[in-house]
Order: sequence, then C-alpha cells, then structure tokens
Amino acid sequence: EFRRCSSDLLIISTGADSRWLGVAGEDTYRGGGVSSCATCDGFLWREKAVAVIGGGDTAMEDALVLARTSSHVTLIHRRDSFRASQILQQAVLSNPKITVQWNSTVKEFKGGDCSSEATCMLSHLALHTTDDPTNTTELAVDAAFVAIGHIPNTGLFKGQLDMSDNG
Repeated sequence: EFRRCSSDLLIISTGADSRWLGVAGEDTYRGGGVSSCATCDGFLWREKAVAVIGGGDTAMEDALVLARTSSHVTLIHRRDSFRASQILQQAVLSNPKITVQWNSTVKEFKGGDCSSEATCMLSHLALHTTDDPTNTTELAVDAAFVAIGHIPNTGLFKGQLDMSDNG
C-alpha cells in the first residue's frame, strides 16, 4: 500500500562533476598528468613541478596541498587578483614553493606521444596572456590540476524542483 508523506526538507546527494577547461590536450592527458583532484592524485607527483589552474578557494587549497610534497607549484590565474578568501590568498602568496602566473590561461596541454599509454604523459602547458592572446609561452610541468569548480549532478530534477541558476 502506498502512503503519501509530507516533509519540510529533502536532501538529495547526487554529487558533482569537475568543471574542465575544454582546451586541446586536456582529455588526452587526463590520467597522464592532468587531474581535477590534488588530494587524490597529488602524491603521484612528489618532488615534481606541478601547476594548478584557478583562482578560487579550491585552487588555493590545492596549491597549498601540493606545495607540501611537490618541488614547485605554479598557480595559473586568468585575472590579476584572486576570488578566494583573504586567508587562503595570504597563505598561497607567502609560500615560497608557489609562484603565481597572473593574467594567463591554458591554451593547450602538451606532452609525449600517445601511441603508447606509457609515453602519454603531460610535459608542459602552452599558456597565453589574457591581454595579448598572441603572446604564448610554455611552462614545463609534470602535472596540472584544474580547479575551476564543479557542476552539480542535478539535471535529472530540472523542471521538477526549484533550482538556482547553477543547478
């Protein structure tokens, strides 16, 4: 027998997917140096040079986690200031193992020949500055962590539940 119930609150835990940049090489080197989880994968790059892409709290936290074990962290941010909390910004900016690459975006993830899984590893990033997209530089890194947010897995409830603009 079906009984109708009412409630003032419903918690739905559907998780979220990482937001990706959508640039060349990102899918190719995912798992071969491109990741969205510094806590999960950071230990794989102990004593290696890594990059973190982003400017919010997650990017700051990832950079600080990676600075504990990596040889150096380059934080790549598309603006000239962070959106992260002041305390996290101060911790990042005062850490000698972290360098910030301001006003820069990743144009492409590059690396080894992917005809073999063993050689399909990230080796560098092609960056360009936001004020002059023709100004491209390369940054040698062993890993890059994309920390630009998440997309909630709430699509199946669209049209059935009230949602904010970001789902």
